[in-house]
Amino acid sequence: MGIAFLLLVILAVGCSNNMNESQQNEVSTGQDTKQETSETGPKYEGDGGLLWKVVHGKTTVYVQGTIHLGHEDFYPLAPEIEEAYERSNVILPEINMFEVEVDEEENNKMALFEDGKNLKDVLSQESYAKLSGIFEKNDMRIEDYENFQPWFVGSLLGELSNQESELAPEYGVDLYFLKRALEDNKKIVELETIESQYDVLSGFSMDTQVQVLEGTVAAFEDAANSLDQLGYHWIHNNNDAMVDQLSGSFEGFNDEYQQQMNDIRNVNMANKLDEILQKDDGQTYFAIIGSMHVVINPSVPSELEEKGYEVERIY
Repeated sequence: MGIAFLLLVILAVGCSNNMNESQQNEVSTGQDTKQETSETGPKYEGDGGLLWKVVHGKTTVYVQGTIHLGHEDFYPLAPEIEEAYERSNVILPEINMFEVEVDEEENNKMALFEDGKNLKDVLSQESYAKLSGIFEKNDMRIEDYENFQPWFVGSLLGELSNQESELAPEYGVDLYFLKRALEDNKKIVELETIESQYDVLSGFSMDTQVQVLEGTVAAFEDAANSLDQLGYHWIHNNNDAMVDQLSGSFEGFNDEYQQQMNDIRNVNMANKLDEILQKDDGQTYFAIIGSMHVVINPSVPSELEEKGYEVERIY
């Protein structure tokens, strides 16, 4: 998996790996919603959810909350969602994964420590030992990653969790619509850039990076299950359970983490949608953004409401 897709996955669902123990137990025991399972795991046949509609003049913007990992049984989605896509002239993803150009060598250099420190210097002994054990189980050597900053190492753990999950990037909801947009010759306009997403992850203070990596290490054993649960809640429209899971993933970290991962990005994306609505070119737009950005305030829908728009929940 290239770094561009990895960054998108981590930004969208990586924080869900950091559920605390009580949240994991609540979801796995089905206290909020019963999980229907088959012999091999959760059943992923459903309709999906999280669709809003905003109209200004002759211009319509649909805002679809997605997840970037998915299952082949997801599709087709609810008629309301499929029809919103069909009506749209322009697709608005966070980034267009089919046109991303990344300088892997330069970005890897940015991921390295610059002050002579290494992972052993910044992590607790307990976290470092657990991280070393995770690497060993996956035929990796922690010594090969000593000089990489915590945010980058955390993204590697996220990729390992993705590989163990029942869900897969190739079935992600945003990719589903991006592929269709290419086939249907619909215009695709990015709401963010891969550079801006990279800056989010690499721009955290060292304290925040350490907090997040240690949380990821502590929750690693249940991370794949957490991703599976998120997919299950999304496809079955279990909104409360999904909101609890996503919002709870920020607990225990300093304010910088939520502000950079969610709040600032949501304000910026809402501003871009506002520009489109105010331009009022008479087209219909379909924004496909991670579910975190539509359910955790300040969310994209709540920011649009703050700007005075009537935001209608469709599904």
